[in-house]
Amino acid sequence: MIMRNYRRFKRMLSADFMVYLRASGKKPLPRQISEIYRLYRTYDHLPYQYLKHGLYLRKFENGIERYLPTELLHITRDAANAEADPTMVEDKLLFEKTIRSVGLRSTNTLFRLARGSIADMAGQPFTYADFVAAIDALQLPDGIIVKPLTGGSGSAVFKLCTRHGQLFHDGHLLEEAEFDRLIFTTNKGHYWTEFVVQETISQHPDLSRFNPTSVNTIRIDTLVDASGHVHFNAAALKVGTRGSIVDNSSAGGYMIAIDLETGHLKTDAKRESEFGGQYHDVRQTFRVDPSSFVTPFWRQTRDTVELAARTLAPFRSLGWDIAITPDGPLVVEANADYGIDVLQELSGGYLAKPLGQEYLRRMGANRPG
Repeated sequence: MIMRNYRRFKRMLSADFMVYLRASGKKPLPRQISEIYRLYRTYDHLPYQYLKHGLYLRKFENGIERYLPTELLHITRDAANAEADPTMVEDKLLFEKTIRSVGLRSTNTLFRLARGSIADMAGQPFTYADFVAAIDALQLPDGIIVKPLTGGSGSAVFKLCTRHGQLFHDGHLLEEAEFDRLIFTTNKGHYWTEFVVQETISQHPDLSRFNPTSVNTIRIDTLVDASGHVHFNAAALKVGTRGSIVDNSSAGGYMIAIDLETGHLKTDAKRESEFGGQYHDVRQTFRVDPSSFVTPFWRQTRDTVELAARTLAPFRSLGWDIAITPDGPLVVEANADYGIDVLQELSGGYLAKPLGQEYLRRMGANRPG
């Protein structure tokens, strides 16, 4: 908790405050001070959300209490998941098996890697040459993805392909030594000792329009109540930057709000404060008309997440990443330690959302404002 608060304070000074300084259209300073004090009295917590969500701007005339301190939402999320085993979502193989057990589509893991060893899913060891030959024989249209067995947040993720029985990364031939060096020493790969090799997901062409180099997933935030009913807090389309193979906002990606009922896009594309913290016009940035775009298979996607959320009980609060393929939704992963900042901003505050109401019930509080 201390380290998390330290990182948040450091980020506030190094990134969010710089966005504040560059912003135009701010409210008069006395009003900002008054509102900060009011939020502090309302939630008895450092009102980091005032800076994070730009509540100092004149466009936020009313309703700033709808935006809760993110740390309180994280505490509520963690309390909701207190009885769950984190391994269920952190271990990609266990997660994949669990999701498939109820008939849902998930990732397709082909091999496991550790330093000096390669094995298939039956535990059969492979030499590097046999591993490359096996991948080549599969003739996968989009190649393979190598990622950490647990965690990652977009770090140490590599997209590889085979040509004529040889393995390549970004056009460079990988012999065994180069392969080991790439996976276990670059892009923070040294933080992990085990990796998985998965078939690269082929996404729906409508999602490729935003960025063809990354699988642009749908983030859906769910809360399961005491009776087992699944509630949806918010949804957003995650889009990687041009040339990136990941869609994580921490890697510079964008997030665009999705209407939970219709699957239509609701906002411009938001980037984290480390990357300017601005909203970018969807039409200009991605050459996609937001007024006519509808997320493919939206109703099926909601149904998929609802079943998946019930399947992962006793987890109650999770952030889901769903890929949309030409054949429908595919569950990529669920995150218990997911960030709520951008989702709260895109959805206009979490106070009235199921997770916000869970916070009020947990604290025995009345609705602020």
